[in-house]
This record gives sequence, C-alpha cells and structure tokens, in this order.
Amino acid sequence: MWPWRRAFRGVSETSIGLAVCDRGAVEGDVIWPTSGTGAELAHAIGEAAADGRNRLSGSPADLVNGYLTWVSNHVRMLQPRLTLADLDRLLTSPRYWATFANPLAVPSTVSAVTDEIEYRTRVMNEAAAALDRAAEAWRAVDGEYTNLVVVDTNFWVEQEESFDSIDWHQLIESADGPGTAAMQDELRLVVPMVVIDELDALTHRTNLRPKVLGATRWLYKHLGSAPDRPSVLANATDTRGVVTAQLVFEPHAHARLPNNDDEIVETAVRLRDFLGHPPRQVFLLTYDSGAAFRARNQGLMPRLLTKIK
Repeated sequence: MWPWRRAFRGVSETSIGLAVCDRGAVEGDVIWPTSGTGAELAHAIGEAAADGRNRLSGSPADLVNGYLTWVSNHVRMLQPRLTLADLDRLLTSPRYWATFANPLAVPSTVSAVTDEIEYRTRVMNEAAAALDRAAEAWRAVDGEYTNLVVVDTNFWVEQEESFDSIDWHQLIESADGPGTAAMQDELRLVVPMVVIDELDALTHRTNLRPKVLGATRWLYKHLGSAPDRPSVLANATDTRGVVTAQLVFEPHAHARLPNNDDEIVETAVRLRDFLGHPPRQVFLLTYDSGAAFRARNQGLMPRLLTKIK
C-alpha cells in the first residue's frame, strides 16, 4: 500500500457516516443509517440514551421492567434506521436476552441491568456525537449552499490540463448532463476511497504511471493533512463560489459492490442521503457514459465530459 493511501485511511473512522462506537463493544465497527439522515439518526440515538438514563431509578422490579421496556421501545423506533447487527450492538445484547428470559429482580440481575444501561447509554451518546461530527465535517465552508461533485476515477486519468489551472465551475457547467451547479455557490469535489484505490492499482500500468502518480500526488498535497475535512482549492470571487475537496470514506464493515462504477455511484447516494442534500445539487463528473447512465438512474446529476482526442 502506498504511503499516501495509508495516511488517508488513518483518519477514516471520523469521516462521513462513520459514527464509531466504543471499541470494546464493537471492535471498530460503525453505526450507519439505513434510512434517513445522519443527523436524524444521531437525534434518535441521543433520545434513546437519555430515556435509558431515566430508567436508573425505582425499586428492583421497576428497574428490571424499565430496562426491558426501554430496549423494546427503542428497538421499535430505531429498526427503520439501523441494521439488525447495529441494533444488537446498541440495544439487544446478550445481557438483554438473558434478562428477557429470566426477568426476576434478584440482586445479581439488578446489578447486571444497572451496568448494562449505563454502558449502553454511554455507547449511544458516543455514537450520536460521532454522527454529528461527521455531518458537521460536510457543512458549507463559505456560504449557505454546496454543490457536491463526485469525481470519477477516469477524470484523474484522462485530464490533460494541470489540476491547479482548472476552472472547476466552468468545467461542470460545460459538461453534458441534467441540471447545473450555481456558479456563486460552493463547489465541493468529493473523492471516494474506491477512486483512490483504483488510482493506486493503475500505478502498476507503465503507460499510465506518470499521469496517475501526478494525480495522486496532487490529491495528497491537498487532502493529506486533514483527509476528513474539506480543503480549499480556490477561494471565492465575485462570480465564483469557493472550490473545496474532500475524501469520503466507507464504513469499516462495508462490502464493496463488484462493479467500481456502481460503488462510486452508491457512495454518492449514501453521502447525499446521509446529509439530506438536495438531489439536484449532487453531481458525478465522468468521462464514462456507463457511469453517467448509472448515476442518472440513481437520481444523481451526471456531468459527462468528452475526450478531446
């Protein structure tokens, strides 16, 4: 693995959607919403944690019954937003099932239930805070509105012009496809990790190696110091919004799709849904018509470039 790629991966746990729970509980796995935005999931998990803390009082019988009721209520509310595995990590643990099977309020059970509520609420609060941090990392740098532009791998390979001299707003405007990014709004270039991996693999091809290394060095120059935060590529002017770039990482347990174009499009969709971003402000910049078709089918705004030669 190339050193710059290792450096990118080193911060992935705090990036978009990667709400890292307590490592002792989930061993580095993450909480990722299956529906709704990250902010909505953070709010729901935070409310569940607060409700759990309120159950730490009353008689022994009240505590045990309150614990079982707490888990049941919030499983029902969180089921539409989480995978079953993540529900197990947050709520339906082995201790829950043991208590459910034998809810007698004996001292050992009461002690275990108390420990379980305190532990689970702490894990929930950490997960909610991580989700909030991830959403905050994607807020607009300058102004109120952001156009997200997911950049396909082939762009970095096919582009002849120096990356530093590109007028990114004009490039998006001149490409073919539905919708258009407002010139005065921020333009956030989104680089999925699968693109980094594809570029890394292409360095072994002799005919592409110089161009690919140039692209990866440029990306590392701008994104290497804080990969989980936006980097400013061009400041705003009277007629152009600021241009920024940011990496988007994957959940630790994520299994990539067999087709990399599908994976790139799916990354854009996950990011859009996690942020609740307006669909007409999420673009895919590509030279590949297949990727453009896939993006349009998923509700994205493809911008298809044409090769000069």
